[in-house]
Formats: sequence, structure tokens, C-alpha cells
Amino acid sequence: MATPQTGAGDPQRSLELLWREFGPQHSKPGPKPKLTVDRIIEAAIAVADREGSCFGMRSVAAELDVGAMTIYRYVPGKRELIDLMVDRLSRIGDDAPELAQIHWREALNLFAEGTWQVYVQHPWLLEINQKRPVLGPDSLHGYDFVLGAFEGHDLPDREINLIITALMNIVTGTARQYLLRDSDDEGPETGEAEWWAHQATYLERAITSGRYKHILRFTDDQAWDLTGHDAMRYGVDRFLDGLAPRMEASLKEE
Repeated sequence: MATPQTGAGDPQRSLELLWREFGPQHSKPGPKPKLTVDRIIEAAIAVADREGSCFGMRSVAAELDVGAMTIYRYVPGKRELIDLMVDRLSRIGDDAPELAQIHWREALNLFAEGTWQVYVQHPWLLEINQKRPVLGPDSLHGYDFVLGAFEGHDLPDREINLIITALMNIVTGTARQYLLRDSDDEGPETGEAEWWAHQATYLERAITSGRYKHILRFTDDQAWDLTGHDAMRYGVDRFLDGLAPRMEASLKEE
């Protein structure tokens, strides 16, 4: 099944829906509509959390207990709905700190951890091709939010964008390796534990053969006991270590 992506639908309709609060507000006489765009987005996210990114619009309709065609009165189709869902999950909580008020390293750590938690809660996001992002109010606010980490630093705009992109690549790349769910239609026939149990006999023979001398030197039983969060944290920490001299040198004089 094809991988869903952002920016694949009608750009005008996606943007009109994303920025609907900035457009003219029309009030119509009569009873209030049964649905709202916000309710549809929330229902679609709940369905995707269960079914993955290849969910169908009928599942969203069932989640809302409405007819399958009702949703199309509000959203043109799944492609535009994907744009709305991705934007919504970029929303910054009301309790988020002002990054400009804390040390740059703590700020970027908060951003990395927050991004990781979004992937943990909504791993289907990792299945979405976002090469062509559709910038709505929440995703734009999210980017504006992380830019606060660079307040008080004299860095070129392009370099700031490169830093944020590199940090996102570490978090997202690690999340893809550890958090992507198995495909329903072409997933593995065995569970994780059984798969490694099958490999164990072959790996033991291979290592004791002496052919893989560097692996043979490993003596720590915990060397392979790594979680996705461990791997993400190591990559982020080392990246921030390397970034530190540049950030400290770029501090503006008060």
C-alpha cells in the first residue's frame, strides 16, 4: 500500500482548512452542524493510532458514528485530512516553557524529548512522507517555539535552520528504527522474541568461529541492551556536545 504523504491533496483546500480561523467566519441560521473539522481531526488521529497511516475514511466515519459520506462535507478527502492531522500533532501545549528564558541546551533537549514523545504516542507519523510539508498554524507555531532556543545568539538564519534540521533528523531517524510498527498486510510471521531466538544459534556459531574477531572482544552482557530512547539520547547528547562551542561563541553581549 502506498505511503501517505503531506501536500498530496488540493493545496488550496488544505490551506483553507488549516488556516480556517484566519478566514471569514460565516454563521448560518438553523441548527449547528453535527460535526466540526476539529472533531474529524481528533477522530482521525484516534483511528490512526489504532490502525496506522493507511486507515480509511470509513473508519473515521465509524469513530464519529456518522455515515461514510458525511465527512466529505467538511474535508475533501484523506489527503487533505493527513495535512490537518500532521499539523495538529505539532501543537505546543499551553504548559510549555518559553525557550528563550532557559539555557539553549536545555531548550533543545526539551524540543528533542517532546518530539520523541509525539512519535511514541503516534508512531504512524513515522509512516508519513513529509518531504512536502503543509505549514498550518500549529506546525508554524512549533517552529516558532523552537526558534526561541536561539534568542540571544548571533547565528545566521540558515545555520539555525540547519541545527534544527540536524536535531530533528537524529530524533526522527532513531524513532523510525525503533518505533515503526509492523505492517498489517506484510508484517513478520513471528514475534520479536521468537525471531531473535531463531537467530541465536546461528549467531553463536558465527561468533565462536573466530571469523568476527571484533565482535568476539565484546565482554559486557549489557552491550546490546539498548532502548530506542537510549539511542536517541546518545545521538542528541553528542550532537549538543559538538554544538556547544558554536553556541557559546555566538552569545550576544548584554
